[in-house]
Amino acid sequence: MKTKSFVSKLNLITKALFSMTPAQREVVHQSIQALGTEISTDELIQPLFDALSQCPHCHSNRLKKWGKSGSIQRYRCKGCFKTFNNKTNTPLAKLHKSHLWEEYARCMMLRLTLREAADICNINLRTAFLWRHRFLKAQSGNNHDKLSGIIEVDEFFLAYSEKGSNTLTKQTKPRKRGGNIDKRTKGGQVSVLLSIDRSNHMINPILSADTTAEIAANLTDNITENSVLCSDVSWSYVTIAKEKNCDHKRLINGKLRVIDKVYHIQTVNGAIAHFKGWVNGKMKGVATKYLSNYLAWFRESNAKLNKQEILVAAYG
Repeated sequence: MKTKSFVSKLNLITKALFSMTPAQREVVHQSIQALGTEISTDELIQPLFDALSQCPHCHSNRLKKWGKSGSIQRYRCKGCFKTFNNKTNTPLAKLHKSHLWEEYARCMMLRLTLREAADICNINLRTAFLWRHRFLKAQSGNNHDKLSGIIEVDEFFLAYSEKGSNTLTKQTKPRKRGGNIDKRTKGGQVSVLLSIDRSNHMINPILSADTTAEIAANLTDNITENSVLCSDVSWSYVTIAKEKNCDHKRLINGKLRVIDKVYHIQTVNGAIAHFKGWVNGKMKGVATKYLSNYLAWFRESNAKLNKQEILVAAYG
């Protein structure tokens, strides 16, 4: 199309858009998005494999193409002579129905329950469960975001849970969704550190113990020097702030909630309340062995990843 013709038609389209209601503009927007070229899951994953281009078994880069399985390219390593495809030894290995993965990733983007996702994708409930945890496995321990500027931090506790297990390893009476625990002691609870900056970067590692050394090991390397660290009155953060040369703002609950109208820990406390409400409410509680996966899902949701970005993250 010539430039003059394009400009003329663009002006007509612009005038038509101004005359539409917001609902009508949204219909136009969705129609334009539907015209976009759909990228298959294999087309999305192949460049990730090509970037490394190495054997998943011996890590040799001496590969040759070795036929196809359906539409999926297979390879053979000249070093160990094993064959593989672009998903071998990744969390997505041996999963079927790849044409439904993008739709399932959309369900995860919307944070739907297993039954809701299974109904939408027309898959078995067990398949929905498997896909959820495979999609989250690669990011479950990935707490490498760098925090800078104004950083808020706090730790919270969840009841230890063996939801879904037929036999309990701990000799305790079963309870509903982590309720009825003694909150005065830390026994039977799992400690999680959550830190977020004003640019929305987040880390949420699980702590093996609620101690100064454990907090420092999971937080210090993620903090940029000369930042502002906002925390409660815990002495654990005083040492970290000094080590990273951070201006430390200590907030006292009920007495000093905001300093200079800027420094507070309301954002991190809101995120903690949101996470607890989500896992204990909509998710009906989660087993502790899967907690790192749900924390990864919460980070992805906080980063507002789209369905294709979720699949890329799932590949590892």
